[in-house]
Amino acid sequence: MIKLATQICLFTIVVCTIVLAATALPALLGDHLEGKTLILHMMASGGVVTLLPILAILLLGQAIGVQGSNALLQVGFWTTIVTGLLSIASIFGCMMPITSTATMHTLVLIHGYTGFAMVPAVTLLLFGMIRWRRMHSIRSTTPG
Repeated sequence: MIKLATQICLFTIVVCTIVLAATALPALLGDHLEGKTLILHMMASGGVVTLLPILAILLLGQAIGVQGSNALLQVGFWTTIVTGLLSIASIFGCMMPITSTATMHTLVLIHGYTGFAMVPAVTLLLFGMIRWRRMHSIRSTTPG
């Protein structure tokens, strides 16, 4: 059951990260997110905000090497968690009533950098999980 929950969380985070990166591409050209693009971006961010802590709890045992994880999984896990939490925290900081306009611009810039950095981090995590699954499926089927 935990494997299924982990797979669902990972799949949803991968899909949400793709949607977030695709909807944020106009920001690279200097445009602003608005309209349906902004709504889609915010809907996908809800998935990441909800499932990132759950995935962190589900994968923590594998990420710290207790179950013989690989380096790709560990690096992918920790970079996904760090970039995800920084992205969430930076936009959360913009919502605070104490931040000035200049601080908000800085936080939005940090949000963009950490958000786009999450794409390779999630990719590393995905490939690390695939490699981990292959290693353990081979070990479980080989005699001896």
